[in-house]
Amino acid sequence: MSVAALSARSVTKRVADGRARREVLKDVSLDLHRGELVVIRGASGSGKTTLLAVLGGMLLPTSGEIWLDGEPVSRLRDHQRAQIRRAKVGYLFQDFGLIEQMSVLDNLLLPLVPEGRANDARTRALALLERFGIESLVHASVAGLSGGERQRVALARARMLVPAVLLLDEPTAHLDTGRARTLMDDLIGLAREKTAVLIASHDPRVYDDARVTRRADLHDGVLT
Repeated sequence: MSVAALSARSVTKRVADGRARREVLKDVSLDLHRGELVVIRGASGSGKTTLLAVLGGMLLPTSGEIWLDGEPVSRLRDHQRAQIRRAKVGYLFQDFGLIEQMSVLDNLLLPLVPEGRANDARTRALALLERFGIESLVHASVAGLSGGERQRVALARARMLVPAVLLLDEPTAHLDTGRARTLMDDLIGLAREKTAVLIASHDPRVYDDARVTRRADLHDGVLT
C-alpha cells in the first residue's frame, strides 16, 4: 500500500489542568490514506479538537510520532512544522476561522501569503468558488454571509494549496439537513479526487453516511 497521507503512532497529549496535568489523548494510533473519508465520533470534551490539532501539526504531542505524507513532523521546530502543514494540510475550523472584514476572495488568498501569491492564485480561487456554487460571492464581505455560505468559503480556502489531508472539526454544526448533505457530497467528491479526509463529529448525519470509508470513536482521549 502507498505511504499514508497521515500517520499517528502512540500519540499522547497532556495539558495543564490547574496544578495537575491531564491526558487529553491517550496512546492514539491512526493511518489515513488518500481517497479515504474517515469519521471520528466523540462527545464534547472527548478530545476531538485537540486530536485534529495534533494530527495536523498545530500542536505537538507530548509523546508519540506524527507523519504527514511520509514526513515526520513531531520533533520539528515550529517554523519547519508550519511549512509542512501549509503544504500538506487543509483545516476547516468549527467556527470557520474566516476574517470578517475581508472579502471572500481575499479570505481564499490568505493561505498563499507566506509563500507569496502565485500568478494563478486568483484563477484557482475563482474556480474553487465556482465548484462550491458561490462564485457570485467573490467580492462579498464575509460578515454578510449565511452559515452555509461561510462553510463553503472555508472549505474552498482549505483547498487552495491542494492539501494531501483535509481535517474538519464538526463541519455540520451550523447546517440544516439539506446543507449538511450537500457538504458531505462535496467531501466525498474531494476524497474521490485522492484527498485524505478526516472529520471529527458527533453528528449522526455524518457518522452514519453510508459513503464513509471508516469510523472510529474517541472517548476520554482513547481512540477505538
